[in-house]
Amino acid sequence: MAPVMRPRPRILHLLSDWKWTGPAEPIVNLCRELGRHGHVVNLACRKPPHSYPKSILHHAAEQRVDVNAEFELNKGLNVAANLRDIRGLAEFIDREDVGVVHVHTSHDHYIGSRAARKANNQPFVVRWNHTGMPLRNTVGNRFLIKGHTSAWIALSPVCLAEDLRTFDIPEEHGLAVEGAIDLARFDPGRRFEDMRARFGFTPDHVVAGIVARAQKHRRFEVFLDALAGSMQRDANLRAIVLGRGTHFDDLVRRPVKELGIDGKVVLPGYISDLYPDTLAALDFKVFLMPGSDGSCRAVREAMALGKPIIAARRGILPELVEDDRCGLVIDDTPENLRNAVLRMASDADMRRRMGKAAAEKAREKFRIEQQTDRIADLYMRLAEGL
Repeated sequence: MAPVMRPRPRILHLLSDWKWTGPAEPIVNLCRELGRHGHVVNLACRKPPHSYPKSILHHAAEQRVDVNAEFELNKGLNVAANLRDIRGLAEFIDREDVGVVHVHTSHDHYIGSRAARKANNQPFVVRWNHTGMPLRNTVGNRFLIKGHTSAWIALSPVCLAEDLRTFDIPEEHGLAVEGAIDLARFDPGRRFEDMRARFGFTPDHVVAGIVARAQKHRRFEVFLDALAGSMQRDANLRAIVLGRGTHFDDLVRRPVKELGIDGKVVLPGYISDLYPDTLAALDFKVFLMPGSDGSCRAVREAMALGKPIIAARRGILPELVEDDRCGLVIDDTPENLRNAVLRMASDADMRRRMGKAAAEKAREKFRIEQQTDRIADLYMRLAEGL
């Protein structure tokens, strides 16, 4: 008997943004992989300002994702724009026979769920919580989610369980998926440029690194204070700060000089083409505050390269790093961070053990194919009535 082919619902992803930041890259990658697996997928995003080069629209087109920028998807308080989008999306859903509307932000959820209810087609609405933390139990969130959500995706089992409990979503309608990365790009077996030599490091140096946009909440002051104290006690310790931002001089460049460590800390900005090569030059990585991408992609990329992590006890980081397995998880006071840096810098065997575990976890958990298969299966189960 021939196998019964499962129906594949047409999928519409909504993302009310045009900037190539936060979860934009994982969403575009998922759409690309779903298409490669035979699913019909559209991505609707906001149109970028005229000729803006690094937008979601630009990158999605490069990845050959069917992208639609005809809707306004204006996150501001604009009732007229919202009503136009709801009407337009309902018409699109019926015209294209959309079976699943997959939303990624609260604005997407509001527009997408109301368009789904207005459409004759009545597609399922799937929400992905990209924050790495449970959504707050507010009146607004309860109004938005309860009764308007067919299924829920979160980045960890802990986050998923809390979201399902808060918003009364049945357990069988929930899915925890790991953040996915390009494992081929961050394969430790690859040949990399020798960035250690380029930055002036010797074989005796132990190199710590941090990758983060220079923003006031990213705790650069704690990192640099701990680093300065650690360097006073370990002459071989060096560091790379990989990032940029409008506050870079105030948050990084000036404090590095004031702390007297400017000869030991390299500030290359953000090196796009040689980013994996630069990560490969590290002996360990520090990450203190998740940014707009709650999956902490920069941590996952370093783990894939076999780099142990010092992580703060925030967001998804404790579950991701797992204290004493893939790194050290701390309450990130300057003293705690200084002790963790010194411990990591002084123990090469510990770094090798944790780095090996980090790379193994990445290969097992962070594959885009695994993420795609699990999300596609959720779509299928919705279409079949779960």
